[in-house]
Amino acid sequence: MKISLTTLLLFAITLYACDKDTPSASQMDVCDTVSFTPKDVLFKGINFEGTNDVVGPEVFDPMLNVHANAVSIIPYGFVYNGDSVVHYNENFQWWAEKDEGVISLIESAHSKDLHVNIKPHIWLLNGQFTGNFTMNSETQWLSLEETYMDYILHFTDIADSLNCEMVTIGTEFNAFVSNRPDFWNRLIDSTRSHFSGLVTYAENWDGFDNVPFWEQLDFIGIDAYFPLSDEQTPSINAFKEGWEPHLTAIEQLQTQTQIPVIFTEFGYRSMDYCGDEPWDSSNGNGINLEAQQNAYQGLYETFWDKEWFEGGFVWKWSPDHANAGGTNNNRYTPQNKPAETTLQMMYE
Repeated sequence: MKISLTTLLLFAITLYACDKDTPSASQMDVCDTVSFTPKDVLFKGINFEGTNDVVGPEVFDPMLNVHANAVSIIPYGFVYNGDSVVHYNENFQWWAEKDEGVISLIESAHSKDLHVNIKPHIWLLNGQFTGNFTMNSETQWLSLEETYMDYILHFTDIADSLNCEMVTIGTEFNAFVSNRPDFWNRLIDSTRSHFSGLVTYAENWDGFDNVPFWEQLDFIGIDAYFPLSDEQTPSINAFKEGWEPHLTAIEQLQTQTQIPVIFTEFGYRSMDYCGDEPWDSSNGNGINLEAQQNAYQGLYETFWDKEWFEGGFVWKWSPDHANAGGTNNNRYTPQNKPAETTLQMMYE
């Protein structure tokens, strides 16, 4: 039996209430009877690549062809070198990153019956990895916190006004989370007061077990670029074997918190050794379509039947589908590659 996404969203919210509060009689009935159908995950999602061109609802049609049911829209914010201020909605930014584009994309996605996750990213203009991002003084921390709060709540308010299904309050901020846990507690509370949908946070693969506030969220969100194999063209079984220690760690955290897991990002480049350091976006090694396809299949066979796993969002998808990806492309997108067929099977 298949359960509709809307029903699952309602169940997810109710189950969160069951875990966190004393349930009402009606909630107790749901808590006692609901179970998710294996392989019927909540999010069959796409991370949408921003564009400076104005696009309409038709841009989402190729996503529907792979049976996607959700899209992450990413309004980037920026921090300049040596600065402690988050800049966003600036004139120099692309259309898809600013209010006009974000609002239009949400409306277009909803017109195609896609559910929307608003997933802000901070781009550090000195090239630093956000996971290592820290401030040098209390004054700088307070400035960062104030402007980051404004940034998240700005897009949270847009998300709530347009009935988005989920917001992600941060992406790969391990050092920021570790150094300023009180701020993140305030941010979660503020987000909840501004937004009636689901809330998560996206932590990098190497820091997901070091986040203190998972139990305050609806999902454990992981950017799942785990190292899986150092082979040039790993087989599906090699990818599955590579997942074993990571699967164990994820299951341990899930058992501890009783919070379902989503992959806020997952993806592999279509190149040799794509399972060795999947996070590496540098030039890479040649073109290897088979390795990328095997990586998708290995992830599917490892996670899709886990009752606590509620899907994810593939990284990433160009709005110019006809000219995206292809057999001469070694970037992350599965578009116009064998991996697109595998993704279609995963999401069917």
